[in-house]
Amino acid sequence: MERTDWNSYYEKPFKTALVTRRYTAGILLGFMEKYASKTRFSITEIGGANSCFYKDIANKFKPSKYVIVDNNQLGLDKFTKRVGLSENVQTLNEDILSPIAKEKTDLVFSVGLIEHFDPEGTKQVVLNHLKYLKKPGILILSFPTRTFLYRVVRGCAELLSLWKFPDERPLEISEVENIVKDHGTILEERILWPIFLTQCMMVIAYPSSDSLLIK
Repeated sequence: MERTDWNSYYEKPFKTALVTRRYTAGILLGFMEKYASKTRFSITEIGGANSCFYKDIANKFKPSKYVIVDNNQLGLDKFTKRVGLSENVQTLNEDILSPIAKEKTDLVFSVGLIEHFDPEGTKQVVLNHLKYLKKPGILILSFPTRTFLYRVVRGCAELLSLWKFPDERPLEISEVENIVKDHGTILEERILWPIFLTQCMMVIAYPSSDSLLIK
């Protein structure tokens, strides 16, 4: 399978990304506020090398620690140059398929990551998110799902040779539900229609709904 060229992506993001990211960030922050904002909490973002969400999250929640995990050094370097690093803001070059995960945080999230693998790889990647997560903790996953709108928009992008993600595999929501059901409780799901390449954002309490909020 041809793989996405992430160096090219970080050098020149998809043209619609700026608009869709703002909407996605709004939903993401809303879920964080609802399920994880009782106190200052720590966050790991997986697969967000040059994070487009960090500044909004940092401004709103002032997390005690923010860690970005990715194996694309170019993206991590761009984040470091743009934002800088400190004791509370770190980047880790790690492969989510074989994570080191020395430190755990209260909340872990990824946006647009778990769909870039075959079914077995997706399962492994989702479960590896939990290696970075404290108990109790909150996991947020956002991934494209195959709606009619997604198929139309992607089909047009491919027809115009604008599609840059050859290994993106839009996921059935049930596929992700089946992966997480034995490890946590799904608290909320929402399909993000306004971004056209529709994504499902899913919030999971880990290990169970006995502790829905981070105290």
